[in-house]
Amino acid sequence: MKSNINDVTVIVPIYNGEKYIERCIESIINQSYKNVKIICIDDNSNDNSKNIINNYAKFNDIKYIKNNEHLGVALSRNKGIKIADSDYIMFLDCDDWLDLNCIEKAIHKFNCDTDIDIVIWEIKTAYDSSQISSRYNYLYNNIITGSMATSLLSHTVENEFFLSPLLGCKLFKKSLLDDNNILFPNTIYEDDMFSFLAFINSKKVGLITGSSLYYYQHSESITHHFSEKNIKDFFETFNQLYIYIPVAMREKYYKYLNKSFISMINNMQYNTKNYEMQSYYKKLIFHYFYKNVNISEYFLFVKSITI
Repeated sequence: MKSNINDVTVIVPIYNGEKYIERCIESIINQSYKNVKIICIDDNSNDNSKNIINNYAKFNDIKYIKNNEHLGVALSRNKGIKIADSDYIMFLDCDDWLDLNCIEKAIHKFNCDTDIDIVIWEIKTAYDSSQISSRYNYLYNNIITGSMATSLLSHTVENEFFLSPLLGCKLFKKSLLDDNNILFPNTIYEDDMFSFLAFINSKKVGLITGSSLYYYQHSESITHHFSEKNIKDFFETFNQLYIYIPVAMREKYYKYLNKSFISMINNMQYNTKNYEMQSYYKKLIFHYFYKNVNISEYFLFVKSITI
């Protein structure tokens, strides 16, 4: 039987994260809010991650689980969702970290309004050079509807700020995920589908200022690599998402697809310096686009497309 009403579980998938996991765990166990549990899902690492985590587990509420095979981040997070028994849940990649007041501020926001299903804080990008840049800033400590949050995620409306599908800046009510069976698709773009489904099923979303996720960019980051799998997984993700979208939500779906599509192309161009390879990827993207997207519906909501 649960003894506390505001307990939080942080799910951390790890794959060969020995260089980063200490900083991540330290940022969680040193939160100003102390009723926090950690589930570390070791995705069959072959480095020293296990020993580092177990050293912390001796003195902290940390559950270590090792996958018998490499499942990927999406299925590892799904395993964590099924194990977690807390009121609130969040996901943090092992190379990212948090300001030390994120969870306390989020819990306070939840306690302000029982209709809030998700609380979001700001994002800063951190680099190998120790440089930090602001990525998403919110001007106000605000509470918005789930519908407005979906619009800001999909760029359906013009506004002074937008919302990111990144997960480490969000604390979710566990009941939101359980009641709506929200899980991750087994693709590279799992955050995009998960965040969209969470927003469209939420009543209200809280925004807090002055606290940040540090989104670490380094040479091993998945965003610094591009292959055919990126293209295939992108369309697989949005095909799966389409199944869950009611007709009334089609405009936001297609605006979200378009916004994410542009980001995928920019990622390809940034990480593919060879012109011939770029040309090959563009032809492949063109092929997958017309194979997977309902073109007539798409152009009802999006005016043009550039590949």
